[in-house]
Amino acid sequence: MRRWRLYRFAPGPPTRKGRLRDPGFGPEGAAEAGGSREGKVSRNVVAKIVGGIGNQLFCYAAARRLALRNDASLCLDLDFFRSDINFSRSFRLDSFELPPHETLKTRGLLPPRLDLYAWRLRRRVAMAGLLPGRDWLIEALPGKFEAHVLNARVSRTTMVDGYWQDERYFADIAAVLRRDLTFRPEVGTHLRDLEARITSSNSVAVHSRRLHGVTPSNPAGARDALDANYYLKAIEAIAGRVARPEFFCFGDDPRWLVEQWPRTLPVTVVHDSGPRGDVTDLWLMSKCRHFVVANSSFSWWGAWLGADPAKIAIAPRSKGLEYEVRSAAGWIEIDW
Repeated sequence: MRRWRLYRFAPGPPTRKGRLRDPGFGPEGAAEAGGSREGKVSRNVVAKIVGGIGNQLFCYAAARRLALRNDASLCLDLDFFRSDINFSRSFRLDSFELPPHETLKTRGLLPPRLDLYAWRLRRRVAMAGLLPGRDWLIEALPGKFEAHVLNARVSRTTMVDGYWQDERYFADIAAVLRRDLTFRPEVGTHLRDLEARITSSNSVAVHSRRLHGVTPSNPAGARDALDANYYLKAIEAIAGRVARPEFFCFGDDPRWLVEQWPRTLPVTVVHDSGPRGDVTDLWLMSKCRHFVVANSSFSWWGAWLGADPAKIAIAPRSKGLEYEVRSAAGWIEIDW
C-alpha cells in the first residue's frame, strides 16, 4: 500500500535537479530568488500542523521542502488544535525564528469532538479524490517511507496532511531547516545558568518517554515502551565514546528514569513543568553535545537540532514498538 496519495495533480513545470533554491514563504521571497509570480498560477503548499512539538516539526519540515522544490509559498494550517480533545496541545512553532509566513486558523462551528470527526471524514473524502478545487498530498500509511513524495509537483494550492516522520523527506534542505528552527531569544531566559552548564561540559541528553498515548479514556497509554535495559546499554555506549560525560535526563516521567539510573553515576534531571515547558526542555536538550534518544518525535528533534558536529546520538534498534521513529543518518542504533 502506498504511504502517500496525490489527487487531481495537473502536470507542473519541470524543476531543475540539484540544489534547492530558498525563495522564502511568499511572493516576496520568490522575487528575491530572481522571479516574479505576476501572471503565474499561484502555487501554495498548506501544511496541516498536528500533534505535539515533535510532530509539528516533522509536518513543517516535509512541507517546507515540498514548497522549496516547487517555488511555492507555504501556509501553516492550525485548525487541528481546536479539536485536540485527548491532549489539548498547542501550536509551538511560534517558538522558532521561522521566515515570515501565513497561518490558516478558521473558526470552528462544531463542538471539538465533532470537529475532530469532521476533519477525519474530510480527509477520507479527499483521499477518494472527491474534494475539488485543490490538490491533496495525504500520508496513507505511517511508518513506511515513500520516495515518490520527494518528486511531487505543486501546480496550485496543495494540502499536505500527514506526520512524515522520516528524515529522508527533508534531508536535502537540512541547512535551511536548521536556520528556520533557531529558537527565539526569549526561550529559556530563566534557565541561562543551566544552559551554560550544559554547553560548557561534555553534556549528554538522555530522554525517556513513558506516557505515550495516555488519555483519560486510555490510562495505560501505549502497549510498550523502552525499558531500563536500553538505557543502561545506551549509557554504557556513551561512556565508551565520550570522556567525562555529564548526563542530563529529560522526559515526561523523570522519576522513572532516575529509579533506573546507576547509583554511581551523577545525573541532573531537567523537567520544566511551566505552560511552555515542552519548548524549554527541547531547547535545553538541543544544547547538549550528545544524545540518548527514545522512541519519540520530541526526542528525535532534540537530537537532530543538536549543533555539535562531533555529536554522538544513540538510538534503539527497531523492535516493532507501537511508537517508533526512524533514526536519522549517522545515529548509532543499539540492541536492547
